[in-house]
Amino acid sequence: MTLIDGWEDVGDVKSEKMSFRTAPSTTDDEGDPTPAYEESVDYRPPGMPPRLRVVGATWGGVNVTDDVQSMVTADETVAFDMRSIHRVLVPDPAPGVVKTLSVLYQYEDQDGVRLLHASEHMTHIQIYNTPDKLATSEEHQHHLKPLERPWRAGPAAQVEILAVLYGPQRIETPAVLQELSKFFEGRRGQIRMTNAFFKTDPWPYHVKSWSVYFRFVDSKRIQCVTGMENGALEIPWSRHY
Repeated sequence: MTLIDGWEDVGDVKSEKMSFRTAPSTTDDEGDPTPAYEESVDYRPPGMPPRLRVVGATWGGVNVTDDVQSMVTADETVAFDMRSIHRVLVPDPAPGVVKTLSVLYQYEDQDGVRLLHASEHMTHIQIYNTPDKLATSEEHQHHLKPLERPWRAGPAAQVEILAVLYGPQRIETPAVLQELSKFFEGRRGQIRMTNAFFKTDPWPYHVKSWSVYFRFVDSKRIQCVTGMENGALEIPWSRHY
């Protein structure tokens, strides 16, 4: 596996224990099943785009990393129709609730990781097979962004926080990141994921999902925990990899 900035794929960590499957594939005119994606192979012909790796993905409070990776096409792109995505990432984890999708991804042999964060209020959004195209796509600029340097509490901190998402908003409040860091380091107990904890209500009158992407500083593995508002953050991660 090629490492990007020393980061590996996320572990399959779930705070909601649901089993996901992608919707059935279509069939061609002769009745043969058409796969929803092509299996990755090691050999890449010259001129092919870099591989698109899904580091982690969440949808409505559940981990859907493998499902989203399976949606990546042979030309290393993936598109989401947010109006019908609940019929692709099935079963629907929260019927009747407006959900958000987050995808942490990277391009093989290129620097950095990027974050997609979008709600069902959007229509269509796409991850292209090159980061250069993103810069010219105004409709995506607020939803697909390169991640800056991870947040760390200090030189002695054991945890780096890559991204914290609550409903449609990315949370960057230092006091919130500090408490999450303490939790993952084992220096505080259970956290109830509420408006009060996040110090904001970015989506009044909506039940919101939350996601946290993080890693331990002595590890190359990015992990993700996710759930719904008012749920508890408790012992969902692993320091052993």
